[in-house]
Amino acid sequence: MFHMHSRAGGLAGAAVVLTLLLVGVHAALADPQTESVYADGQTYQINTGAAVVFDAAPGLLRRASPIYIIGFPVAAGTTGPIRLPSGYQPQNNGLPSPIPYHDHVLVATPGQPSYGAPLRVVQLRYTWAYADSPNFVPVKSYGELVAGEAAGIFEAINPDAANPYEIWTATVLIRPIVP
Repeated sequence: MFHMHSRAGGLAGAAVVLTLLLVGVHAALADPQTESVYADGQTYQINTGAAVVFDAAPGLLRRASPIYIIGFPVAAGTTGPIRLPSGYQPQNNGLPSPIPYHDHVLVATPGQPSYGAPLRVVQLRYTWAYADSPNFVPVKSYGELVAGEAAGIFEAINPDAANPYEIWTATVLIRPIVP
């Protein structure tokens, strides 16, 4: 009789483990942990389930490709999703983060020499005038970002730097582009 109970218990335990594995697989498929980024004028998805390195070592900072986090100016106390007068909604639209309203721009994509999954965070912010314009168009490539700096669509958030529109942080995100 003892043998039957231990065998039944073993089968029940295996069923529980199998159920947990299937639930985990289903949850992983239902929540892919990705977010949208722009690169070369196209939209891609990056894996957000990987690591974040704060105060990264100088070697990692040199090797990491930039990820430009372009913030949108919003009134203090703003919560929930926003829609600009142009109808555009930010890629990160009010979700918890240090910059709750922002888009992402990468310099390169897989197969290009400067692409890499380690991404160094570089902050920028659109001006109120540009973000509130009915003609607002988001920056979707590094070339557009450089042109936007020249055109004055970004605020000078780092006035003492050689490039006053950018703040190069010591934070590196490990965020590969996913298919």
